[in-house]
Amino acid sequence: MKNFIEMFLGSSVLSQSIIVLLIIMSAYCWAIIYLKWRRFRNIDRQNSKIKGIVNSRKIVDIFNLSLSPMNNPLVMLVNAIKNEAPLEQITDAQGRMITRRVVPDSEVLRDRLDAEIELVLSQEESQIDFLATTASVAPFLGLLGTVLGITSSFWEIGKQSTSNIAVVAPGLAEALITTIIGLIVAIPAALGYNWFRSKLRSLSSELEHFSRYFLIRLTKEKR
Repeated sequence: MKNFIEMFLGSSVLSQSIIVLLIIMSAYCWAIIYLKWRRFRNIDRQNSKIKGIVNSRKIVDIFNLSLSPMNNPLVMLVNAIKNEAPLEQITDAQGRMITRRVVPDSEVLRDRLDAEIELVLSQEESQIDFLATTASVAPFLGLLGTVLGITSSFWEIGKQSTSNIAVVAPGLAEALITTIIGLIVAIPAALGYNWFRSKLRSLSSELEHFSRYFLIRLTKEKR
């Protein structure tokens, strides 16, 4: 750690700026990775319970369910369905007021569910693209620092007309430290991005399956 600080302090202002930028990007990436990991872990746990509740009830009962948490993807789908099936009051033959649920056509519900799934997925993938950006940009920032360090070494060689290791070493150290930091930042970001994209594909499949399952059950129970 002491050597790193010495190399950092001995670097040029531009190289120091690159290192600071890489450290900030790394910190933000790790925050995203932690928060998204917790988010998907909670979704997996919640979805198992919610599907169990939905599967054990008739469609008409699902419309009256109050599920939580509200930000869960499956709960958002159920709430979207409920919004498309509002309550209305009618008078029966005996003059009594009856409240009933107006269930729309299956095609209307399908379109509503498709739109809700797109909205849910767009919300869940927020900030994940920053990981891909970091994975792409960080190595190039490290490479820029490398070029600056090597250029500095050759500049000192030219000025002092010598290739003594004491002249070359500071510039090479500057070059190596930025390259290493660039890779350290990029690798976790790339791994995190690919893992979260996989989780998003799984979530998309789960939501599509839930949507089709609900519509099939609705069609059967309306017959």
